[in-house]
Amino acid sequence: MLRLFLFLFFLTSAVTPVWAQTPAASPAKQPVKTALKDGAFRRKGTMMRIQGGKVTPLTAPLKLANGTTVYTDGRIVSKNGTQRLTNGRAINMQGDVVGFNDDMLSAATIQQLDEQVTGYKGTTVVMPNALSAETLKALARVERKATLVQQLTEKLAERAAQAVPVSEEATRINAELNTLDKQLQ
Repeated sequence: MLRLFLFLFFLTSAVTPVWAQTPAASPAKQPVKTALKDGAFRRKGTMMRIQGGKVTPLTAPLKLANGTTVYTDGRIVSKNGTQRLTNGRAINMQGDVVGFNDDMLSAATIQQLDEQVTGYKGTTVVMPNALSAETLKALARVERKATLVQQLTEKLAERAAQAVPVSEEATRINAELNTLDKQLQ
């Protein structure tokens, strides 16, 4: 039984390698296509709307996910009160007032800018998704033996439940136990 557990341990540790690869840095200066998150911001006293990455003037009140309303004059009315959006500030669709330059860029744009500035392209983790034929055979053997051990346990429980060792039922169970024991070897 100990051999079975050791085998399972080594089997599982052998088939789960992970390699981290960091591509070579090549800080090529390429223009970054700026993608913005949806929301609104104030620029030079004018309220602007960002929707689908396109910037247009805010021409009607904008209702946000949390119930906050942004008006064309820069007022923000929420359940917590009223405030005015200042130049360089933005409000996202969740109703959070944020810095436009820092918090309204999309994740892809931030990654592009990071690559452009630092040359770092991230870490790629490669996990093998296929097992070798030998490993699959070993796994099938382990599964078969686990099933036989479960059957053996059930038969032992049945035999223990039989109080009279000379009954026909006990003799039948002993024969089945012997068969399972031979299959496990």
